Amino acid sequence: MKKITLLSLAAIAALASDSVTIQKITVDAVAPQADLSAKEISTSKSTKMTGDTAATLADIPGVSIYNMGSSASLPAIHGMADDRVKIDIDGMTITSACPNHMNPALSYIDTSKIESIEVMAGITPVSAGGDSIGGTIMVKSKDPIFAQNNGEVLISGDVSAFYRSNNQARGASVSATAANNKISVNYSGYAEQADDYKNGKGVLVKDTLYKQENHSATIAYKIDPDDVIALKIAQSNVDYIGFPNEYMDMLSNKSTSGNLSYKGKVGALLIDANAFRQDTDHYMNKILSEHSGNMPMNTEAQESGLNIKATMPLSSTQTIKFGADYDRYRLDDYWPAAGGMMAGMNPNTFWNINNGKRDRLGVFAEANSQWSEQLSSILGVRFDRISMDTDNVVGYNDGTGMYAMGANDPVNAAYFNALEHKKTDSNYDVTATTKYEYSTSTDIELGFARKTRSPNMYERYAWAGSKPGITLTNPMLMDMRMINWFGDGNGYVGNLDLKPEVANTISTTISFHDSADKEWGLKLTPYYTKVSDYVDIKLLTSTGSGVTKRSYFQFVNTDAHLFGTDLSGYTTLWDNSNNGKGTLKGNLSYTRGFRDNGGSLYHMMPLHAKVSLDRVSGAWNNGIDIESVAKKDSVDTLRNEPMTPGYAVVDLRTGYAWTKELNMDLSVTNLFNQAYALPLGGVDLVNNGTNYTTPLQGIGRSFNIAMSYKF
Repeated sequence: MKKITLLSLAAIAALASDSVTIQKITVDAVAPQADLSAKEISTSKSTKMTGDTAATLADIPGVSIYNMGSSASLPAIHGMADDRVKIDIDGMTITSACPNHMNPALSYIDTSKIESIEVMAGITPVSAGGDSIGGTIMVKSKDPIFAQNNGEVLISGDVSAFYRSNNQARGASVSATAANNKISVNYSGYAEQADDYKNGKGVLVKDTLYKQENHSATIAYKIDPDDVIALKIAQSNVDYIGFPNEYMDMLSNKSTSGNLSYKGKVGALLIDANAFRQDTDHYMNKILSEHSGNMPMNTEAQESGLNIKATMPLSSTQTIKFGADYDRYRLDDYWPAAGGMMAGMNPNTFWNINNGKRDRLGVFAEANSQWSEQLSSILGVRFDRISMDTDNVVGYNDGTGMYAMGANDPVNAAYFNALEHKKTDSNYDVTATTKYEYSTSTDIELGFARKTRSPNMYERYAWAGSKPGITLTNPMLMDMRMINWFGDGNGYVGNLDLKPEVANTISTTISFHDSADKEWGLKLTPYYTKVSDYVDIKLLTSTGSGVTKRSYFQFVNTDAHLFGTDLSGYTTLWDNSNNGKGTLKGNLSYTRGFRDNGGSLYHMMPLHAKVSLDRVSGAWNNGIDIESVAKKDSVDTLRNEPMTPGYAVVDLRTGYAWTKELNMDLSVTNLFNQAYALPLGGVDLVNNGTNYTTPLQGIGRSFNIAMSYKF
């Protein structure tokens, strides 16, 4: 499978040193709308080393970011986010174990541990996974390294640290490896902490603080040059992350995972297999220094899986890839009694999801054909069987005696418990892509995909407020507001009758470049997606009015349309011994999404563009980035989504490598201290009292420094 290698704008923004960041982003050439511009174009560094890996993808055409917690962002591809995007980390599927999705998959790995990321939009090969419709993000950790010769011992590692002035963000990473030619042992650790940031007006944005760390240990054995088996044990610990666009904060998230992998050859077959498990303990409440209240919420999850892929050559021009994958997910979501005089949250434990089960078994086959020197294609089919179930639930109380005025969902619990909970979906996907090299300077790619996603646990099984025709009282409304990964201040309830989403996508990419594909390149990718049974919302009731209005919804199926275009390009402006190499690059993305029955879908990123000028000369690298975002006026009026004004932000960066081992990077982000609202940041529920319509503000100017040393 041909791949295109690049250092994208996102990667450049993410680098803190060779050893602590994404080295490159590889985009699979069989996914037309994910195929970005060109080759490795720079080795410049910057001061952004982060545990918020999703944020490093923000500059890839077609990718935008839901700004949730300050270190737990959600990537969106062509207007679709969260569970609609398949995220694979070294073959592991990690499902968010939280009714607010505060612990998404990419929050479990920081940039210091990543070797590459593949981003595939919409037209995703079936071998890259099912149960998603928006695209796939595949994260690959750094490979184990071995000594070259028998008897040789290799000792290597790196240490890095950074500081960002606006929110006093500080962090460090360390990695150390000891290896001979057969066995490699590695430890990697990362820790970061930040206070609340200030916006462009110098005003403190409360509840944007965070503190977290993660550790991993890997032992690998090289059977022969083509066969490596590795075991990785990882632990992630979050002390706290504030979520200003949610009613709750994350006060603890502890996870432990193990991943056993094998990559090698068995006869003519190339084998890529792994088995994994992750256990997560998650706790939400409120960070009392940021806002008041008490509502303890616990989530416990166990996820395990098995994946095997085999690639076999059929001829000199054709290969077939086939395999199977299994994912087993178990979830308990319960909210202990709050104590005190709050009748609606006492005296028992509220069981939101009790012994939830979600099992997926998938099989696929994919043919890669080179029909001529100019024409190639990939055709794949996939089948996934998804089984879901949950046990009976109970609210905080039965609404009798002293709790009569605070009756909390006894009628809804009884209604839900009487229904059949077990659900089984049989889903199939088809992907077909072709690429034609029209000339030495023009390529054309076409693609079609049918992709399917089954509802998640909360979309189907969140039950508070589910009984038709019931009057929703304040305790029930509070429970519904706890089901929210949208950052919109509203409340949600699940629906046992939800059907899987089915997305049909067509896309084309036209590429222009110089004959060597080194000096300039331009790509245009229009796309269109029709989603049948899109999981959307139905209004149940609203409270308040104007700026105090909050709405309450049930998830329902509807049909939706998403369309847009991505444009990206680069050109070398100069390349000589006196001034080094100068490269101008940029991208522009436009996305819109609408329901069949009218109205915009939620969180559609407005038209936005970014232009960067990079200069590399000897040990120096320098750059300036200008990002411009148009006014967001296509909003979901059902959800009371606020519009946001347009804005532009300028960043400066420079770096110097004293030696191959020692690097320093400096940058100023938001140079002119621009005040702006985040288009996908949701509403600020912490800093504006009972005003539920004010969009979350972005971070102001920050002076940043990072240093790294390799040994």
